Amino acid sequence: MRLVSRLVLSHALPVGLMVCALVVMLGSLARISSSLKEVRDAELGSLNTEEAVHRAAWAVEIAVRHGAVDCEHGRSSEDAARVIQQRLDELAAVLEAAGKPVRESMLEPVRGYQALAARVSTGDTCAHLLTTTTRLERERLDEKLTDAWISRMFELHSALLRKDEESGRAAGSALSSGIVLALVACVASVLLAQRLARTVTQPLASLSSSIRSVGRGDFTVTVEAKGPLEVYELAEEMEVMRRRLAELESLKQGFLASVSHEMRTPLTKIREALALLADGAGGKLNERQARIVEIAQVACEREIRTVTTLLDLSRLRAGAPLQRKPGASVDEVLWAAVRDEDIEARERGVLVDVETPGEAAKALLDMVLVERAIANIVRNAVAVSKKGQHVRVRRDLVPEGPGGAAGTWAQISVADQGPGIPPEIRSVIFDAFVTHSVDSSPKRVGIGLGLALAREIARAHGGDIEAADDPAGGAVFRMWLPLENADPTSRALPPHV
Repeated sequence: MRLVSRLVLSHALPVGLMVCALVVMLGSLARISSSLKEVRDAELGSLNTEEAVHRAAWAVEIAVRHGAVDCEHGRSSEDAARVIQQRLDELAAVLEAAGKPVRESMLEPVRGYQALAARVSTGDTCAHLLTTTTRLERERLDEKLTDAWISRMFELHSALLRKDEESGRAAGSALSSGIVLALVACVASVLLAQRLARTVTQPLASLSSSIRSVGRGDFTVTVEAKGPLEVYELAEEMEVMRRRLAELESLKQGFLASVSHEMRTPLTKIREALALLADGAGGKLNERQARIVEIAQVACEREIRTVTTLLDLSRLRAGAPLQRKPGASVDEVLWAAVRDEDIEARERGVLVDVETPGEAAKALLDMVLVERAIANIVRNAVAVSKKGQHVRVRRDLVPEGPGGAAGTWAQISVADQGPGIPPEIRSVIFDAFVTHSVDSSPKRVGIGLGLALAREIARAHGGDIEAADDPAGGAVFRMWLPLENADPTSRALPPHV
C-alpha cells in the first residue's frame, strides 16, 4: 500500500469521529431550537391572546369603576353607559378575533364582566353602578381575573422551566458526546499516527542502517525493507546499487592485487640491484654515489612497503585465511615491530619507549601481519613527532576488549606528543586511501593505507583498534588482541572499510 493511501486511511477515522461529534451537536441544537419554537408557538401565542382578552376585560372594569365615580359626582347615566357599552363591544371583538383558545379560568371572569356591563348599561346605569351588589360583584370578578392571570403566569413560568431543563439536558448531552468523541478522535489520531510512523520509520531505520553499512564498505549486507510501496521500491533501488558497488569493490581489489603483484617483482629486483651497488659489486662507490644509492634504496623500500600493504589489505578483504601460530608472543612481535621503526625514529631524533609490564602475553597470531600492523601504528606516531619528542608504546593485559567484550586481552597503546588527530578525519582515519596533512608536524602526506591495514589485521584476529586524543597532548592508538585462551573468531567485529 502506498504512503498516500495509508495517510488517507489514518486520517479518515478521526475525521469521521469529529463529523459524528459535529452531527451530535447539531442535533442537540436542533432539539433546543425545536423546544424554543414550541414555547413560542404554543405558550407565547396563547399568552398573547389571553393578554389581549385580559386587557379588554380590565378595560370594562375600569369603565365600570369610572362610571361609578362619575355617578357619585352627579354626572349623567348616559355618558357612563356609552363608555361601558363601548368597552363591552371592544371585549366582544377581542373574543371573536382570538386565534388561540382562551382558558376557562380566564373566560369565567370575562363572561362575568360581560354580564355585569350588559346589565348596568341598560336602564338606569348610575343606579346599578352605585349598588352594593354591583360593587361586591366587581370585586369578586376583579379577584377572579387577577387570580386567572397570575395562574397563567405560573403556568407559563413552569412551561419555560421545563423547556429550559430540556434544553439544558440536550446541551449537556451534546457537550458530553462531543467531548467523548473529540477525546476518542484525539486518542485514535495519536495511536494511528504512532502506527503510521512505525510503518514508515522502522523500514527507514532498517534501510538507513543497511545504507550506513554499505557506506562503510560492508557490501555483504543485503538492503531490504518492508512498509509503504515507496520505501520498498527505494530499498530495491538501494539493493541494486549495493550489488553494483560490491562488483566494483571486487574489481577494485582485484585490480589493486594484480597491480601490486606485478609491481612487487620488479621492485624486488631493483632492491637487489641497489644492494649489490651498495656492496661494491659494480666497483667502489665514492661518497656522492653511495648517497645516491642510499636515497634510491630508501625510496625503493618505501614503494615495496606500499605494495606489500596493498597486497595484504586485498588479501584480508578477500577473506584469505591467516597463517596463525599458536603460542605466539605478543611481546616478541611488539619488540620486532619497534626495532623495524627505531632506525627511522632515531634519524628523526624521536625516542621510542616500550613497556611490557606483567607476564608475557601469548596469543594465536599471524606474527608477520600483527608485526606489520604495530609497525604501521608506530611509524605513524613517529612521522607526526618532532625532534626530541617521545613515542610511548605499552602492552597491558586487560579484562575487557573493544566494546566491553569480556575475556583476557592484550592492549597495545601507542601514544605520541604530536598535534593530535585533525577533527575533519577523526571519523574516517582508519579508512583506506584517506589522508590529510597534519599541521605543526613533519609528516608527509601518504596514500592512507597503514592505519587501514592495521585495523583490518586487528579485526581479522578478533580484536579492534581505536584512536583518541591523549589528555597529555598528542594522540593515542589502542589495539586489542585476544589471548590464546579465548577464541578470537568469536569476537570478530563486522568488516569496516
